[in-house]
Amino acid sequence: MRSLLSGWAGCLLGVVCVLGSGCSVVRDGLAGRCADIMQRAFPSASIDIGKSEASATGLSTIIARVDGVRSDMPPDGPLAHDLAVECRFDDNILTGFRWTTGPLR
Repeated sequence: MRSLLSGWAGCLLGVVCVLGSGCSVVRDGLAGRCADIMQRAFPSASIDIGKSEASATGLSTIIARVDGVRSDMPPDGPLAHDLAVECRFDDNILTGFRWTTGPLR
């Protein structure tokens, strides 16, 4: 009887862990994915992510906007200090990416 109870407790713990790990994906959402894409699009820059938001524009289309600041570049440097991107997702698949501010002047 004790081994059966231990088995159920182990299964329940496994289910909680799996569901808990999925929560981080929901919490970051598409704005978090867009921020990650921005950093991957400009890997040589050190970017501090600021404001990020995502809003639905249709049943299956979401536009995410992310602002960032280059921490490795002074504000009066030769390249843009402030950065911003816009990502378009259709059915959670990235279908569009564009810089709205930066990365070059």
